[in-house]
Amino acid sequence: MKDWLAYLAAFGIALASATVGHFVGFWMVMSSNASGLASLFAAAMLIPLALALAVFIVSYAAFSDRWLGWANGLIAATFVVLTALVCFMLIANDVLEESPAAILLVVILFFGGRYLLKRASFD
Repeated sequence: MKDWLAYLAAFGIALASATVGHFVGFWMVMSSNASGLASLFAAAMLIPLALALAVFIVSYAAFSDRWLGWANGLIAATFVVLTALVCFMLIANDVLEESPAAILLVVILFFGGRYLLKRASFD
């Protein structure tokens, strides 16, 4: 149970940091003159998710007393980037609206992250 509590706490803190980062990035893109689709993806999705991943890794290490390591961090970063790219493409191609795509992103990251964490080797 301690592992689940550590995961939930770290994920909650990371989600809060990603939300703040998303709003700051979105504001920066919308207030600048050079705002394109690539800058929107980078500033409003990738940078906040990278920040959230860093916050998650540090928070999870603090709560569970286990360091993920560089290899597991690289796997997690790849998972986050690919998931964000898929959800962004769903939004850009008008398959999903922003709110359902954001919910899908959070659900995939939550359950996929938990699955990857269970399979991680903490040698």
